[in-house]
Amino acid sequence: MQRKILAGLIGLLLISAPLQASDVGFNINLSVGNQPAPRVVRAVPVVIEEPPMFLYPPQLGFAVAIGIPYDVVYLEGRYYLYDADIWHVSSRYNGPWVKVKHKHLPPGLRKHKYREIVECRDREYHSYRKASHDGHYRGKTHKPGKDKHKRKHKHDDD
Repeated sequence: MQRKILAGLIGLLLISAPLQASDVGFNINLSVGNQPAPRVVRAVPVVIEEPPMFLYPPQLGFAVAIGIPYDVVYLEGRYYLYDADIWHVSSRYNGPWVKVKHKHLPPGLRKHKYREIVECRDREYHSYRKASHDGHYRGKTHKPGKDKHKRKHKHDDD
């Protein structure tokens, strides 16, 4: 059995040498045991050109961004971005973003599940839009000033 494996590996090496010389790609994906496949996390640039409006749903205790295609919250003077099941943190609404482990999130954010945050945001946004037509929105809002820094992309710092 060991000789067959060794012979197979030598055969692969002999086959791959000419492929390397001809600049043709060659890849063997070999898994042993019950190891799960590695999870690929997409690197999406985050571009927030204008300061977003934030609403404070009373059920959450922190602000949630509206009007942008990203899930951003504002808590304790910092911005938190949720993207591809990973939280990121920044001192500015437009980054640079640094990955943060769930256990290092502020307790007020950590105690809420992502789905709950989205549902509360959507309910509060509905109230905001409804009240905006007649000018009677009573909820708290936050709108950061225009960031003079041109850092607009999420950085994947591991």
